[in-house]
Amino acid sequence: MKQLVSFAVLLLVACSALAEPRSWSFVQSVGGIAVDQPIQKDGAWLLPVISDVSGLQAITVKPSQLNSGLACQAVESTVEGASIFIVIATTIAGSGRTAQCPPAALGSPAPGIYSVFYRGPNGAPVLLREVRIGAQPTVQADGPAFGESAA
Repeated sequence: MKQLVSFAVLLLVACSALAEPRSWSFVQSVGGIAVDQPIQKDGAWLLPVISDVSGLQAITVKPSQLNSGLACQAVESTVEGASIFIVIATTIAGSGRTAQCPPAALGSPAPGIYSVFYRGPNGAPVLLREVRIGAQPTVQADGPAFGESAA
């Protein structure tokens, strides 16, 4: 019986350390989220994510919750057509873990313009921004590069 109780406690501790996908309301409560233009590294694309699950930084909104015991484990991503869906997964803070979120691995999607959405568990997707993957802006002979304004 003692072994069964020990195993149950060990299982409970292990499960609590697993990554937990977070809702949009959680993200807003800790200061929001932003994404930057994707970067290519070692043949794969990464989407830089700016978010801090501790609630100590305002990214897009003022934080309303502090979480000294949480770390950002990962930013999970799914590419579907011309859409990228991301979700933050948190875990218990510990040695080598940080509240700042890492970039999301996108793999090798086709070049193009993608809409990036936050899609938490059981929540409707929330549009964050559009990003470009692949082809870099080109300079036209009679005007500015794509995305630049004529000053």
